[in-house]
Amino acid sequence: MSTYSDCFYCGGAVEEHNLPREVRWQGELFIFENVPLGVCTQCGEKFLKPRVAKSLDRALQGQQKPIRVLQVPVYQYEPDRM
Repeated sequence: MSTYSDCFYCGGAVEEHNLPREVRWQGELFIFENVPLGVCTQCGEKFLKPRVAKSLDRALQGQQKPIRVLQVPVYQYEPDRM
């Protein structure tokens, strides 16, 4: 497990967890599973280490094939009319 500095925003302790990460790139949504993220135990802010961010970038640039493809419904928000 990697070590992280205290949270940049609130000063809380940051612990590493493997979590999903959504990335919007070139107008599309991509989901990465089991990404090692630093998560602040106090405010919940998430942090990526530079090596992890570079790995995600390489995957998005076609150096890795997705394990599956999902279809995601998209809705337009329409406020209730009362």
